[in-house]
Amino acid sequence: MPKTVKSVAKDYTYNTTYTLDARRLESIIKVLETSKDNLNKPQVAHIVLQVESIEFDKSLINTTLNTVLEKNLDTGYGYYIAMEKSEYSGYHVHIMLTFSTGSKYAFTVLNEAVTALYELDDVKTAIALPRKTDRSVSIDTRDYYTAFKKLNTDNNYFHILSDEAQFNDAVHRYSYLAKDETKEELKGRRLTQSKTPKAYKTKQGQKIRKIKIDLKDCA
Repeated sequence: MPKTVKSVAKDYTYNTTYTLDARRLESIIKVLETSKDNLNKPQVAHIVLQVESIEFDKSLINTTLNTVLEKNLDTGYGYYIAMEKSEYSGYHVHIMLTFSTGSKYAFTVLNEAVTALYELDDVKTAIALPRKTDRSVSIDTRDYYTAFKKLNTDNNYFHILSDEAQFNDAVHRYSYLAKDETKEELKGRRLTQSKTPKAYKTKQGQKIRKIKIDLKDCA
């Protein structure tokens, strides 16, 4: 029996403004659920990269995040990536980024990720989007990347995935990234990728590492 949006959505509320792809929605929910279960103090945030062309190598995103989050910050993470195109933004990549905040501030993790991604050669702009954005600033305007260029501590960028209401809201918000492709030039291209947190980045593993760090600091 083929998968449908309704069957993969379970009991979650999802975006009904667009026609969604069932397999994409399933991937988004899997990343969020796995992150909730496996990461210590899990959160999710939204990053958008403006890139040069459709040929942008999306594997660079994982390479970059692996270096800055896993190796440098010792933070587990997951993601769902979707490439789109709009009139003024051109080609751009949405990143639903999940991560652990067991021993780091959420703003620290998000800022490090955005900064590192912006340094990639084919990335023109990298921004983080607040949970509630100014609806007068559309992605189809030239002001979009200017409006959200800097992280503003007055904004709430994060959904706490261990909170049921916020988790459900995250599913609804990010289900937008499962929409069917409407532009002919993008159809048939591999525009999405997903990654669930690695097994060794479990809650227990992160607690052990944090305890070891605390003990060393006290010695």
